[in-house]
Amino acid sequence: MVAQAQPALQRTYTSTIIPEGTVLPQWPKVAAFSPEPGSPSVASQDLELVHAKTPLGGFLVRVQNKNYGAGSGPRTIGYVAGRELRWLDLASTSLGRQSVILVKNELRVEFDCTDQAGATWQVRERFEPETVPGSIQVSIELSVDRERSIAYLPMLLLFPGVGSFGSAKHQGLFAGLEYLENEPSSSEADVVGPASKRQVPDSLKITFPLMVIQSEGSYLGMVWQMRPSLSAVFDSPDRLFQSGGHVMGLLFPGSNGKSREEGQLLPRVCEELHPGQAIQARATILRGAANSVVPAIQHFVRLRRLPELPASPELQAYASLAAGGWLDSKIRETNLIRHALAAGGFPPQPAADAAFWMQWLADRQINADLKARLHATSTNLLSAVPPENLNFAGVGHIRYPVESLVFGAVAQNADHAGQAGHALLSNFEPDGSVHYHAKPGGPDYARTHSTNEASGLASRLVQDLLEDAAFSGDRDLLKAGLEKLRALDKFHSGVPRGAQTWECPLHTPDILASAQMVRAYTLGFELTGEEYWLEEARYWAWSGLPFLYLVNPTEQPIGLYSTIPVFGATQWKAPVWLGLPVQWCGLVYADALYRLARYEPQGIWKKVADGITISGIQQCWPVEDAQYKGLLPDSFVLREQKRNGPAINPATVEACAAQYFGPGQVYDFRCFRTNGLLVHAPGRIEEANESRGHLSFGVHPCLNRPYFVLINGLTKRPSIKLNEMITEPATPHQFRSQRGQLILRADGPVSVELDF
Repeated sequence: MVAQAQPALQRTYTSTIIPEGTVLPQWPKVAAFSPEPGSPSVASQDLELVHAKTPLGGFLVRVQNKNYGAGSGPRTIGYVAGRELRWLDLASTSLGRQSVILVKNELRVEFDCTDQAGATWQVRERFEPETVPGSIQVSIELSVDRERSIAYLPMLLLFPGVGSFGSAKHQGLFAGLEYLENEPSSSEADVVGPASKRQVPDSLKITFPLMVIQSEGSYLGMVWQMRPSLSAVFDSPDRLFQSGGHVMGLLFPGSNGKSREEGQLLPRVCEELHPGQAIQARATILRGAANSVVPAIQHFVRLRRLPELPASPELQAYASLAAGGWLDSKIRETNLIRHALAAGGFPPQPAADAAFWMQWLADRQINADLKARLHATSTNLLSAVPPENLNFAGVGHIRYPVESLVFGAVAQNADHAGQAGHALLSNFEPDGSVHYHAKPGGPDYARTHSTNEASGLASRLVQDLLEDAAFSGDRDLLKAGLEKLRALDKFHSGVPRGAQTWECPLHTPDILASAQMVRAYTLGFELTGEEYWLEEARYWAWSGLPFLYLVNPTEQPIGLYSTIPVFGATQWKAPVWLGLPVQWCGLVYADALYRLARYEPQGIWKKVADGITISGIQQCWPVEDAQYKGLLPDSFVLREQKRNGPAINPATVEACAAQYFGPGQVYDFRCFRTNGLLVHAPGRIEEANESRGHLSFGVHPCLNRPYFVLINGLTKRPSIKLNEMITEPATPHQFRSQRGQLILRADGPVSVELDF
C-alpha cells in the first residue's frame, strides 16, 4: 500500500499577531497527573510509564516503583484565527471519541475534540517498550479538519523531578547547548545576552537529540526524531511552565534561526496545518542508574548507534591538499611557519613538526615534483630549529615527541623534556591542584565559576608533565606526574570545562577538557597498568561526545562529525560558539580517542575519531583557493558552508589524518612494567614480549628514512640484538649509563632484543 503524499507545511509571518509578553496557560500541577489505581501502564526494565484513565490526564514516570516525573501529550494549542491569537485548552473542551487502552504491550491514547470555531482536532498517542532496556517509545500524531495557523503546540512534555526530587539535580545535559551541574540552564555563566537563552534554541545548535536530567542515582532523558517542524524545549529548573521540576519536550512549530526568537515558547512564524495533514512526533524516554549524565549518552548510542562516516577522502587527494597548504599558502615564510594567518598575530617561527609532517606527506606523494619540494622545504625548515628544540618547536595543536626520533639529537631533547617537566611543577599547589589566576589588567575568567579550578585547566599541565617525564625517563618526574594525575580524581564524574581560559570562562563546558583528561588518564594507565585510570579515560571520552554532531545539522555536505569547541562564548560575548564548529578542538579530542581505541578495539572510539578527521579534511580550504589551500578554518558556518579565519596550518589535521589513513601511528610509546622500561619510536611498536631481564619488540617506522628508538629505565648496560645481529651500544647508537638511556639507530623495520 502506497501512502499518499501530504501537503507541505507552510509558514506565515505573524509577528504583529502575537503580542510581545503574551502569557501562556500554566501547565497543570502534579495533582492533575495522579493516575487512579488500575491505570494502564507500560514498562521497560525498571522504567514505568503509568497513564491516567482519561486521555488528557497525562502520565507519571516511575523508577523502581517510585515517582520520578510526569508528562503529557498535547493539552494546549495556540492558533491564529481572525488575526488574533486564540487558546484552545483541550482539557476544557467536550471530547468526542476517547480511549486509553492497553493492547498487548502498547498503550494507546486517542481522542477527538472541537474548538470554538467548529474545527475537529484528532490526537493519537502510542507508548511501547523499545528493544534497548530502560527505553519507552512515544509516538504522537495530531491533525485538524480545517485550516489552522499554529503558533504554539506542545506535542510532548516531560517533567523530571515533578512529584519526586523537585527542581534540584546532580547534572543535566542538552547536547550541543548545556552541560550542567546543580545550576540553572540558560544562565549567563558562559555567555551573556540573548544567546544565553537556550530554552528553545535554533535546532541547528543541537548536536544530537538528547536531553537529560540526572538526580538521586538515576537519569531521565528524552531522545527524539529531529524534524524541521519541531522545536526542542529544555529548562532546568522549569521556569517556563513552573511545574516545580525540570522540563524537556517537543514543540510545534520548529526553530530554524529565523522563525522564533531563541528561548521563546511563541514563534515569530506560525505553521499552516492543512486538513488531512498530521503533525507527528517520535521520541523515546530513557532511564538508567547513574551518578552523571554519561550513562545517558551511552544509552543514546546504544539506541541510535553512531551515524555512518562521511565519504572517505582519497589519500593522494588529501596529500596534495596538505602539501599545497605547507608549500604554496602564505602559512610559510622562507624557513619559518606561522601557526595561522591572521592580521596582526601569529608571527612566523621555527617549526620542526611542520618539517616532520612534510616528510610524512612526501613518503605518500606520487607526484615527483611535490615529493621533491616537500623534502627540500622540510630540510630548509630544520635549519631554523636548534637541535635541542626539535621536540618543542612546533605550530600544531597535536604534538608528539617524534621529531628528534626522526631527525636526531634524541639525548638533547630527552634532557630538555626533563627540564620542561620540572618547570611545570611550579604550576601546581602542594596538594596537586591547579588554580586559575587572572592576568593583571585582564578579565577574570573565573568570576562566573564556583571555584578557581576546572578539569580542563589542570589536565593539560598533567598531560604535558607525564609526556615530558616519559620521554626524559626521569623517575622522580614520573612519580610527581602520577601524583598530579591522582589529584585530577577530584573531578571524577564531573563536567569537562575550563580548558580555554585564554579567552573563555573557566566555567564553560569544553571539548578540550575532555580530550586532555582522556589523554592524561590513558597515559596513567599505560605507565602503571591501573584499570581505574583506563576507566577514567573512558568516562572523559564519553563526556566529549555532546560537543560532536552525530546528526547532520543541515542538508549540506559538511556538518556530520564536526565539533563545537565550548558551550559558551569568547569573553562571555562573542564569538558565540554554540552551533559554530571549531574543528581543531575536535581533532585534539580525536587524537586522544585514537590512543584510547588501542585498548578498546571493539568500541566506538576509532569510528568517532575517523569521523572527526574526515570532517576536518572536508572543512579545509580547497586546492582551488590560491591563498588558503590546505589550511584549516578556525570555525565553520554550517548553514552557509562558509569558512572563517584565521586559517590554521595543516599540522593538526595531518596528525589525525596519519592515523586515519594509516597504517599504524607516527609515534608510539610503550611502558614495559616488568622491567620498568619506557620505549619511544617513530612508528608502530609491535610483537612486544618481556620477562625479567629480557625485552623484545619490533618497530614499523612511519617514514622511509633512518630513525632512532629511545629506551629509558635501564639500570645497566644491555646486550643488544638488532634484526637478530649482536650489536654494541656504540656509534651510531648511544648508551647513557648515568641516565639509563639507550638510543638505537635503525633504517626500515627492525626487531630489537635486549638482555640486562
